[in-house]
Amino acid sequence: MIKNTNLINISTYKNDVIYFEKEMHEILNNFAKYFKINKQIILDVSIVSSYTSRKLNFEYRQKDKTTDILSFGYDDFDLYDKMPFLNLGELVICNNKIKKQAIIFNHSIKREFLYLFTHGLVHLYGYDHQFEKEKKEMDFIVDSIFNPLKITRND
Repeated sequence: MIKNTNLINISTYKNDVIYFEKEMHEILNNFAKYFKINKQIILDVSIVSSYTSRKLNFEYRQKDKTTDILSFGYDDFDLYDKMPFLNLGELVICNNKIKKQAIIFNHSIKREFLYLFTHGLVHLYGYDHQFEKEKKEMDFIVDSIFNPLKITRND
């Protein structure tokens, strides 16, 4: 795979939203390597308000609360078999929820944001954590993709 050819389209709801584009690309490259994806990956990321997060969470999951991240994948990967790229889907990340969780879990916003970004990517690729066995597998995959960045609690 050729490095830095993956495309992340980022949209934010206001100008002062914090995100870590360089590290997002590193994670996406690690993701491609882990899953042996040898084509360009296209990903949309929307960073939204608490209101939008709650609204989308209710609309698509029937849960009336703000959530940290939502993953909207294209479940038909066969569609992309003959194309030179793979469109993974969209991650919707709640800026305020990330900040609050970083405080609760006693680590940096950077770590919280990027770990959830990685978690969301793995969801887009079809993994879930409804059951303990699935959770262990998904956690292992997320850690395998995230840990090479060596982002500590204080970064």
